[in-house]
Amino acid sequence: MVEPSKSVTVVALLADPDAPTEVARRMARDLPARLENASGRRRRFDVKVVSEPFTAGTEDLSTLTRRLLDRVREEDWDVVVALTDLPLHTRGRKLVVELSHEHGLALLSLPSLGGLRLQRRARRAAEEAVLSLTDAQAAETEGPGDAAEAESPGRRRSLGDFTGRLASVHPAPVGDEEAADLRYVLKGPRGYLRMLGGMVRANRPWRLVPGLSKALAAALATGAIATVNSTVWGLAAALSTPRLVIAAVGSVALMIGWLVVDAHLWHRKKEDSPEARKRTALYNASTVLTVGTGVIVC
Repeated sequence: MVEPSKSVTVVALLADPDAPTEVARRMARDLPARLENASGRRRRFDVKVVSEPFTAGTEDLSTLTRRLLDRVREEDWDVVVALTDLPLHTRGRKLVVELSHEHGLALLSLPSLGGLRLQRRARRAAEEAVLSLTDAQAAETEGPGDAAEAESPGRRRSLGDFTGRLASVHPAPVGDEEAADLRYVLKGPRGYLRMLGGMVRANRPWRLVPGLSKALAAALATGAIATVNSTVWGLAAALSTPRLVIAAVGSVALMIGWLVVDAHLWHRKKEDSPEARKRTALYNASTVLTVGTGVIVC
């Protein structure tokens, strides 16, 4: 008995260069098989990775959506999942993912997935988004009964497995004038810490090591002199443990501050609005943590 041919769904992983592209390429290795097993339909998936700087020069969500829609119209892709390492915001909330079932489009902000198990979480989010989008597309070509079933919250309008794995992820309202029809955001202190950890990871603090050559040379030279200086050893022995800890922490803090100021890494708000101030504070916090992690690694 000859098995009927399966329909092929073309999935494009449209990723910003660098880290998002690396995540997309790793994801594409096993995503087709996982999608085929999870879909429960006689369908094959052809996953393509397209590396393009679609977020260049802007973090405005509506602008990014328009760019993506224009890009989708140029190709014959069935589903597009856009990956970016920018922290995106909508209505004062930190965006995780948003979907447009009408256009077969999903936008995923990688920093919102946190700094741990990024690859696994990104794959899970992309898988849930693709299945939701393809179910909606299948409903358009099936009968009214199947379409009504696909429109139900459980099959189309929900990414329940995704939110279950990330407790700080919650659905968010979408305006009637927006292209998206489903959106998830981060909420609460846990959501803020998750975004902050994701931003630090996206900055790749271990890459600061080669750039700190001058600072490292100065620190090593100072350390070498200190080890042969009896005065330093006497002073260290005379200080109590709490004071030694304070001195060590203070030294690291001074070095972090000097590196941030010297490299002009401190962000200044360009707009005097609450959302702009929050975004600036988030960037500055991630910068300090990134530099601090790099110093500790060194």
